[in-house]
Amino acid sequence: MFKFKRPIGLFLCGGGALGSWQSGALAELVRQGLHFDAVAGFSVGSLNGAAYCYNKTGELRRIWSGFKPSSILRLGPRYHHIPVELYQHDDGSPLSRAGSFLQNQLAKVTLFSNKPVYEFLNGWLARSGAQFAHGIKFYVISHAVELKLPYISRFDGSAQQSGNLSFNDALMASCSIPMIFPPVPVTEHGRRYHLVDGGVIGIATINLNFFEGCRTIIMIGNSRPEDMDYPHSGPFGLFESRARRMLALHTQKIYESRVFIRSAPDVHLIKPPVDLGVKLLEFDGAKCQKAFDIGEAEARRFLAAEG
Repeated sequence: MFKFKRPIGLFLCGGGALGSWQSGALAELVRQGLHFDAVAGFSVGSLNGAAYCYNKTGELRRIWSGFKPSSILRLGPRYHHIPVELYQHDDGSPLSRAGSFLQNQLAKVTLFSNKPVYEFLNGWLARSGAQFAHGIKFYVISHAVELKLPYISRFDGSAQQSGNLSFNDALMASCSIPMIFPPVPVTEHGRRYHLVDGGVIGIATINLNFFEGCRTIIMIGNSRPEDMDYPHSGPFGLFESRARRMLALHTQKIYESRVFIRSAPDVHLIKPPVDLGVKLLEFDGAKCQKAFDIGEAEARRFLAAEG
C-alpha cells in the first residue's frame, strides 16, 4: 500500500498540549494502515507512543477534546535540591550568565503536582495489562539531571518494569517538565538520580540511534521553524518562548542525527504546517481538538505525497 521500506521506526517529539496535533497525525497514520516496528518518544511523545503500543490511538481525539486545565495542572509547589540546568546558550556576558543562573535556580521549584498525570495514566493504561497490542520495542526518553544525559527506559513488547523504573514512572519522568512537574527519582547501582523531561533542557541532545537497522523512520514533531523566535507574553510567556526554542532545536538536531545511522534509513519529518493556536500548557479541549484535526489533515497530505 505504501512505499515505505520495513522495518519502520517512529519517533515522537515532546511539546505539552501541542501533542494534540501529534496525536491527530499519529492516529491518522495508523487509521490509514501504517504500522511501526520500533517506537521512541519523549514528553507527550512518550504518551502518544504508549497509545500506539496499546492500540489506543483511536481514543486520542476523545481524550484531548475532553481536557480542561484542571485535568492536568493542579497546584502543588515544591522545591527540589537537584543540579538541574535548563539552558546553555547565553552569550557569555555577566548579565546573561546571571540570567541563566537565576533560571536554573527557579527550575528547582515545580509549580504543579504530578498526581493528575498519574491518575490519568492509571485510569487509561493500567487496566490494559502488561502486554502491548503491538509487540514492539518502545523507548521512553527522559533526562537524568545528575548525569546530564538522556535516560532511556526500554520496554520489549510489554509494560514490564525497565530496570528500576515502572512503565508509568518512565512515562511520568519523560513528562516531568522542569519548573512544572516534580522529577521522578530512580536508584541504580546504589546511586539516586532524578529524571525530568529533557525536551526543554539545552544539553544532551537525543538522537535516532534507537532505530539502527530500520529502513524508514517517521518523526512527528510539534515545532515549527518560527518557534525559534516565539514571542512571549503573559505569566508563562518567558517559559513558553524558551521551551519552544529548545524543542525546535532538539527536533532539528534529532532529525540531523539520521546521517549517523549505518542502515541509512529514509527519514521523514512531519511537523505542523501552521500555528496550532495552543500553548504548551494550554490543556483546553476545544483548542486541542482543533490542533488534533490539523494533525489528521497533515498526515493525510503526507501519505498522499508518499503513496
